[in-house]
Amino acid sequence: MVVYSVVRAVIRYGKSAQGQDRLDTIRAVLEPRLGNGLLLEIVMAEINVLYYSVLVWFRKPEEEWQEVFSYHKTSQIKTFIIVFSILILAEGLFVHFLLAQWNEAAAWIFTILNLYALLYMTGLYNSVRFKPHRIKEESLKIRLGFQYDAETELSNIMTMKKATDRGLGIPKDTCYALLKIDSPQVELTLKEPVLMKASYGRSKYVTTIIFRADEPGRMMEVIRSKMENLDIQ
Repeated sequence: MVVYSVVRAVIRYGKSAQGQDRLDTIRAVLEPRLGNGLLLEIVMAEINVLYYSVLVWFRKPEEEWQEVFSYHKTSQIKTFIIVFSILILAEGLFVHFLLAQWNEAAAWIFTILNLYALLYMTGLYNSVRFKPHRIKEESLKIRLGFQYDAETELSNIMTMKKATDRGLGIPKDTCYALLKIDSPQVELTLKEPVLMKASYGRSKYVTTIIFRADEPGRMMEVIRSKMENLDIQ
């Protein structure tokens, strides 16, 4: 039923979904069938992995009317993905050979899990390319691929400043939308908590959002400009 709903959503709404995330359309189709709970989040997480590791190769990033800011070009994520993919392949071949001496079925189960890990790493990299930060007229959405997603009204931003490296000590009420091996660039302090959505239903409310962008200076200027326009209105 889930597969049928997804295929039908893609065919029926794919062309009309220009200018918005097609996965949001799929979520809207599945929500009445699966409910708005953990099951839906697990299914959507797996669809995200499949979509961004396989299907996304057949389309290009869409230009939308909102301001969009990439964050993968100056990040270490590409190096991170390549290194870990090589390690997964090397480990998979070695462990498959060892397990095959003991149990052929166990060896193939482990290999399948390693192949899934490669799909996940590929999907993660593609998702950071296809899911940039977005600034609308009155709101801001910060992302880390399909891993993290936090949206706030611009009027809810109390302060915006250059971020400092916090090491491993990240508070629970903070959305840290970047790899630990990267340096943070922008820190937002919010007036009211907002919901940070994470894959597999791991969501929480945050009062601080820390992220990076390929053009942090220009992005901060756009945010300030839109905030000033809101104050004028």
